[in-house]
Amino acid sequence: MQRGIFISVLFAIVIFQILGEKVPVNEGAYGDGVFYREVAVSFLDQIEDESYNMVQIQRLLPFAMVNMIFSLFGFDHDYDSLMSGMLIFHFLMLIPGIYWYFSLTNKMRLRSSMTFLGFILLFVNFAILKETWYNPFSTDFTALILGIGQVNYFVRHERQKLFLVSIIGGFVWPTLLLTGLILIFLPSDSMQLHEGPRPKSFFPILASAVFLLLLILISSFTGRFASGETWNIVLHKLSLLSMVAFAFIFMFKNPIQWKVSWLLFRKKLKSQKAIRLLMILLAFVFVVFLLSGSNHNINTEGLMQGYFGGMLRYPLDFLVGHLMYFGFIIPLSLVFFPRMVKEMAKLGMGFTVVCLILFILVLHPESRLLMPLIPFLVFLLLKALRAYRILDKDLYIVAGLNVFLSAFWWPLNVKGMSEALSSFQREVIHAFPAQRYWMHFGDMMSCPVYFVGGILFCILVFLAWRGKGRYIRQSKQSQ
Repeated sequence: MQRGIFISVLFAIVIFQILGEKVPVNEGAYGDGVFYREVAVSFLDQIEDESYNMVQIQRLLPFAMVNMIFSLFGFDHDYDSLMSGMLIFHFLMLIPGIYWYFSLTNKMRLRSSMTFLGFILLFVNFAILKETWYNPFSTDFTALILGIGQVNYFVRHERQKLFLVSIIGGFVWPTLLLTGLILIFLPSDSMQLHEGPRPKSFFPILASAVFLLLLILISSFTGRFASGETWNIVLHKLSLLSMVAFAFIFMFKNPIQWKVSWLLFRKKLKSQKAIRLLMILLAFVFVVFLLSGSNHNINTEGLMQGYFGGMLRYPLDFLVGHLMYFGFIIPLSLVFFPRMVKEMAKLGMGFTVVCLILFILVLHPESRLLMPLIPFLVFLLLKALRAYRILDKDLYIVAGLNVFLSAFWWPLNVKGMSEALSSFQREVIHAFPAQRYWMHFGDMMSCPVYFVGGILFCILVFLAWRGKGRYIRQSKQSQ
């Protein structure tokens, strides 16, 4: 009964959003969505001319499917019809996503309260309730759904289905095939944990120093370490120090014996499986290369500068950006991070490597990069919370917070929004009405939004910490 209510409410909101507002520029497409809409218009013609590069090929599948279905049934390839096709495609993808999620929780044998906590954290946020339907020419949502499938089949030990989902994912999001192959071929043996408190070591200090040096080199590469406006340079350097402090704290609290685990990893990694992993990756790259034909227009240096240039604008801005995009799961994960690391280590070396990729990508404030990996984060958090008792009022609080942060109820297309989204000037992007939309993107939010979001993030971390302490006390009293 409760499951039906949650699913019905989700579908009701989604249908409301499907019929609601869309990006008010370029006839409903924005950013790289303009290019991918053209893929939906002329994929069958362009693929024969090898008009796509290797990066683009790995994100074409949803638009190629819409193009082929429209061509098969003789539908018009005008922009309005294609938008309807993409909206229907996303809506249909929601069905296997929900099925895979509840299949996963059934396998985990979670209590109903824990099941619906995960459902809220995974599906009730800006990415699902607003962005997918406001800007439908994107592969982000499909990548998240396939990520849920990967977690489900990994937990169920169904490697053939995991491999199939990963191969499909290779043409939806660049990291999906890699994470699937890591889960399949890397050892499933648990990492070694410290027994009792972590012994004192210089490793966190040394690793933090190396990390700081790496960040300085990256900042020099992007030209942001000592050039630009004085205030921006100060904020950037504060971001470097806060990032190193953030990494140091979590390395200090890390319960894994990395040296022993590395030696065990080398011992358990069978050369035959490693060769298979590399051969499949190379075969996939070769196929993508054969399908592509415009690789001369890939600017690797420009892509790297664009990626690193969006980082470290404000101290720990990635936490605020992810909060606005994914909701309460971010502060909740921060509070339960040590327990999540322990669960990660128990799930095996392959799963640990995937999570390390997740933790690296977390440091970038553009939250959409995490879409195919967010199901892994939700799964880890549910594993970490199994020892705690979740009450109905907790579900209502988390649901209310995520609904508020999702802003699906807040109209975006107000007066001046079209002009704001059409301009790429910093002064326009960092002001309202553009911030109605861009405040959910950590690399695009303005300083005032970051400040308010940072305060909200601290409040939610405190709320999660108090809740954790309350349940610990309850657990001790019950014993």
